[in-house]
Amino acid sequence: MRALFASILLAGCGAEAAPAAPHEPAASPVLEAREEAPEPDWIDVDAASVGPALAAHPARVLMVNVWSTWCEPCVEEMPTLVRVARAHEARGLGLVLIAADAPSNRGAARAFLREQGAPWPSWFKVGSDDPFIRALHAEWSGGLPATLLLDERRRVTHFWEAPVTEDDLRAPLERLLGGDEG
Repeated sequence: MRALFASILLAGCGAEAAPAAPHEPAASPVLEAREEAPEPDWIDVDAASVGPALAAHPARVLMVNVWSTWCEPCVEEMPTLVRVARAHEARGLGLVLIAADAPSNRGAARAFLREQGAPWPSWFKVGSDDPFIRALHAEWSGGLPATLLLDERRRVTHFWEAPVTEDDLRAPLERLLGGDEG
């Protein structure tokens, strides 16, 4: 088993893999796939759990975005959200992406987030829409995309129920993260 693991590890590094020991059968693609560490699953959140989950997030400031793969403006703004989050991560910004897709679409949502280089694991809304909407933000109608900035006490400081741009986020993030802009 160790030889198989070493072969997989070395193959990923571009080095030639050592041949398997004579007493071990050659690895099959199915076996190799099972040997790899599984990717963490979604974090499911509903009306009751979203608040405590946000409160427990380790980042000082949070940018929370509710999105879906079927929402074209959500898909279009995702690269901006990921880029802004990465640019400010060292200053204490965390990015929480909450997929609002149908449960049967988890695979497509995961693939999309992978393509975007989004942080993982990501969150997935489960349960009824109306209680979740009210739990996340009283002014949210439920339209997508929805983006919130939360301070260190997890109070909503800014809310957009439309796609956001880097310009929209710049001044609020500077204030929340301790910059001198504006």
